[in-house]
Amino acid sequence: MTIASSSVIASADQLKIHDANGYLRLSARVALTLTGTTLAVPTQNFHTVSLVSPATTGTCNLITGTGLTEGFVLVLLPTTSSDNITFTDTTTYGSGHLSLAGSFTMTGLDCTLTLIYNGTNWIELSRTPGITMARALAAAMIFA
Repeated sequence: MTIASSSVIASADQLKIHDANGYLRLSARVALTLTGTTLAVPTQNFHTVSLVSPATTGTCNLITGTGLTEGFVLVLLPTTSSDNITFTDTTTYGSGHLSLAGSFTMTGLDCTLTLIYNGTNWIELSRTPGITMARALAAAMIFA
């Protein structure tokens, strides 16, 4: 396939490739709501996770949905800095379960979790635990 340098290619899952140089951009993030321990069906690749008010903590064990295809990549981050959202690694595999490198809690706007759907489960590709200025200074003092 040849892509002209000024052409835009858009696929069904919202990934957009802008040129033959490989520039990749995800659609603008849209909020998904965590209800109980289940995250609503993703509609695109980039989402924030919101909690049902007035909650500021939540736990996600499942990401459910229909119409998702194998290979769907999902990038998640919290909607607000006050939300603490834990994604729980599940030992029982089934529809929508999370296969993570251990449970992970998002505790700030600079936290992300990237997953790929294998047709049944969500498998972790990467995580960014986030680092605040205070954490960065503390780490610098430890390793100085």
